[in-house]
Amino acid sequence: MKKYLILLCAIFVITACDSRLSSTDLTTQVISSMNTSEFFVSSSIKVDSLIITRDSETTNKYTGILQTSEPNGSFTYSVSITYDGENFTWQVDS
Repeated sequence: MKKYLILLCAIFVITACDSRLSSTDLTTQVISSMNTSEFFVSSSIKVDSLIITRDSETTNKYTGILQTSEPNGSFTYSVSITYDGENFTWQVDS
């Protein structure tokens, strides 16, 4: 019984220390960053949706599909995101 209690406490400590945002929360943060970026504002680009997935459990890389409304129509782009648990960067791929 004591072994199970120790194992349960260890699992709790490990999961409690992981402050990584969920994919949904990270998506919200990235959209907010895009909407306030100088390029998006000056180009009148509106983010319609962004769907991201983490490449694997052992990486800081995420891949996303971005849909936008722009003066010349609607467009779809690939997005690369790096998130280390505290900070993130994003890049729209052509």
